[in-house]
Amino acid sequence: MRGWIAIRLIRLAAAAVPVLLLAACGGSGGSGGSGTSTMRRIASVADPPRCVPAAIHNGAPPSWTDAAWAESSPGFRVPYALASGGAAAAFFFAPTLRAGHPTNPSNKVLWVVRYPRNGNPLEIVARLGRDPSELVRSSWPADSFPGEIYPSGVDLPTPGCWHLELTWGSHRASVDVEVHPPRRS
Repeated sequence: MRGWIAIRLIRLAAAAVPVLLLAACGGSGGSGGSGTSTMRRIASVADPPRCVPAAIHNGAPPSWTDAAWAESSPGFRVPYALASGGAAAAFFFAPTLRAGHPTNPSNKVLWVVRYPRNGNPLEIVARLGRDPSELVRSSWPADSFPGEIYPSGVDLPTPGCWHLELTWGSHRASVDVEVHPPRRS
């Protein structure tokens, strides 16, 4: 994580140097608006936001997910990742998510949301990190229990890091997940 932060800071500093040099040379004003076009050029070559898979936890889940496990055996544990701000958790019932529509095991994910569903479906918009134009949408009804849960399958067509935007009613969260290549027979 620290390495990623250092790389991001270096990239930000590298992007800031031409802007500072331009400002120091008086390029932000004058005839022709050259400062504006330079700023646009810099913005267009900046790196897109980086997709970083969320940490997978194997210990006890957050207490706000307890209602989802009310009918499970004591000590029942499933690997999980937390979405942004701790607003949702993804519990993974397969060792890894695999591209396509795998079976045995499937890409079963149980979403537990921290805030009431109020009958709203869980809408997921997934974008491939290296190609944000690759987009997959899915919707899951608020008809399961116990607790604030949405059982789902997370079937994405391409291996790589995927950014998932989650919405249910007025609530929002996001999480990045790694999708592995399909298993070969």
